[in-house]
Amino acid sequence: MIERQNKTVRVIKVGGSLLTWPKLRDQLPAWLETLPPGMNLLIFGGGECVEAMRELDAFWSLDPTAMHWRCVRLLNATFEIAQELWPAWSAFPFVEDSVVALREQIANDRNMSHPIIVQPSAIYTRSVDTLPHNWATTTDSIAAYLANVLPASELYLLKSTSPQLGLTLSDAAALGFVDAAFPSVASSHYHIRSVDLTDPDWPTTEFQAIEQ
Repeated sequence: MIERQNKTVRVIKVGGSLLTWPKLRDQLPAWLETLPPGMNLLIFGGGECVEAMRELDAFWSLDPTAMHWRCVRLLNATFEIAQELWPAWSAFPFVEDSVVALREQIANDRNMSHPIIVQPSAIYTRSVDTLPHNWATTTDSIAAYLANVLPASELYLLKSTSPQLGLTLSDAAALGFVDAAFPSVASSHYHIRSVDLTDPDWPTTEFQAIEQ
């Protein structure tokens, strides 16, 4: 059994739609400052890069598994862009035994002074069989997978909109607010919250995962 971290560990998925929001560079650090002390691990979505791949797939009806891994590789670009936008933050790229290495980095970081930008392909590889290798999996579920394996105590989904009140995770997936795989991957072992970062009030919605 994986032992839970003594410190607060948060996985924070930053929606790709926010990458073209002019206020992101200032608002993301400002929002992070409102959180209690903890280790913040950030995964960035693919945004318009991945949406372009969706259009190509819809036009040509391409192999879904091949398209999935093309999109995962595109996340390397948004990982690098995030590093350029916030150069003072730490970055976690691919290394051997990445999950073990990331756990060790979290355990050894005593001051938790900077967020860590995580390269999705460092954590999520073809050997991961708990997520479908198709359009059902986006960075929503990759972030949940990371929260599972660390394990984390909180999972945040930063979006450019808020969900309807009272939605279950299954409802949210059906409406496209989260990806189709998310309800079966997200765990009740940590808090799941979504935040509309573009709203000045940063409204937060908490979801309840199914017991696993």
